[in-house]
Amino acid sequence: MITNFFGSILNLIFEGVSLVTMVGTLGLAIIVFTIVTRLLLTPLQIKSQLTTKIMSKVQPEMQALQKKYEGKKDQQSQMQQSQEMQALYKKYNINPLAGCLPLLIQLPLIYSLYAVLRQPSNHIKMLAELYNDMAIKIESTITNSSAIIADIIAEIPMNSTAQLELNRVGDNVTLSNYLSNFTTAQWELLISKVPELETVLETLLLQKNGLEYFVFNLIDTPAELVASGNLLAFIVPVLAGASTFIFSKISMAQNQQPQMPEGQENPAENMFKVMNVMMPVMMGFISYTVATGLALYWIAGNLIMMVQQLWVSKLVSKRVAEVEAQLEKERAEAKANKPKKKRKKTSTKSEPKDQKDNNNKPRKERSQPGQN
Repeated sequence: MITNFFGSILNLIFEGVSLVTMVGTLGLAIIVFTIVTRLLLTPLQIKSQLTTKIMSKVQPEMQALQKKYEGKKDQQSQMQQSQEMQALYKKYNINPLAGCLPLLIQLPLIYSLYAVLRQPSNHIKMLAELYNDMAIKIESTITNSSAIIADIIAEIPMNSTAQLELNRVGDNVTLSNYLSNFTTAQWELLISKVPELETVLETLLLQKNGLEYFVFNLIDTPAELVASGNLLAFIVPVLAGASTFIFSKISMAQNQQPQMPEGQENPAENMFKVMNVMMPVMMGFISYTVATGLALYWIAGNLIMMVQQLWVSKLVSKRVAEVEAQLEKERAEAKANKPKKKRKKTSTKSEPKDQKDNNNKPRKERSQPGQN
């Protein structure tokens, strides 16, 4: 259901872009589609970032509460600590689960987006009709199309993106399904095996290439493009990895982790540092092996999220400032109301008057010899 929803959005965007241009239509549609989907996910991002920032500001109060009940393991103390912690959450209108809940909600959405972009022709009506027309012409031109397709796949195996789609279709796979997943190399091999198809499909191939090319054929993987001699395709995984790294840096700077007591490490911060290195490498590798159209979505998504992250940070700063002001006021009041410790006065017993007078008198000179 979610996949069909996003597929309908992509189809509408594609049709809108096609009214403006029939060149690079799929690439432009993917970029616009990325902008739309990121806007739809903005409320979740705002909620997540707001919770994270407020939690970092309230962390000293939470640590003080934990210290208050440190070492108290009895049931009553545990219940009191839980109640006071809940009161603290309610006071600042925060939900500790709100930071991760948006991420959990986004997972099925992101999976649906991936399913849509893995095979755009399943959702874009114009592309589906184009491949159906090509399948009809091929079947009317050659009688052993199934055998030829099998030979092509044996010589040039389907890439991982295409194989996933064909596995999904299963026994109901059609010639149109194969054609929509064919890479540039597979199309060239098909034409070489059946030369007359170059004339039969000339108009349709021109239309297909115009729609699907956006610097590169978006159906091909960068690995396939590099293997065919197009070394420029290396830029795709590089951009995917670099944009992921920059976005991670911006996100980490904007979402500062709560400060831990002196001498303690923040496990969340350490995890972010590791992910900041691992994720760009993973995205670069994955982008090298999947369809370029899917990699384009990730690159465009990272660039859009960079701008979105800065905008959302400004949007939530007002609420965070209110919490900070409230915290400062409460700390000032607590400091003012804190009872001052009275200094103990050291009292000395009064000396007898005569002794005091004698102490103040100058010492007598030593008696001269012969004096009594």
